[in-house]
Amino acid sequence: MKKIALEQIEKIFNHKFKIISYFQRDITKFKILLIVMKNYNDDKLQTIESIIEEIPKSISSRAHKLNSITEATKLNYLIKETSKSDQRKRYLKPSQALKEEFINYLNTIV
Repeated sequence: MKKIALEQIEKIFNHKFKIISYFQRDITKFKILLIVMKNYNDDKLQTIESIIEEIPKSISSRAHKLNSITEATKLNYLIKETSKSDQRKRYLKPSQALKEEFINYLNTIV
């Protein structure tokens, strides 16, 4: 393998970013992070329910997905926002701290 490629892979996991490390602890949390950040970047609102459905059932159970989202919101890494038009719908957005850390993280690995 190329040394440069291995160094890039090393940067993905060995870093000083607390919030990113939290999401890297398991594949479900990492997938949630990627979905939320992609939606934020695309200026797209996606309901919590559709995020749960987007993560394959082979990765984790529905309960684990919901627990991961709940824990991340309690830690203020993600923000649940209620739809103005339908109070039953809730969207997930990254917190300001997550947005800033994610940008810094990307700058170190790219």
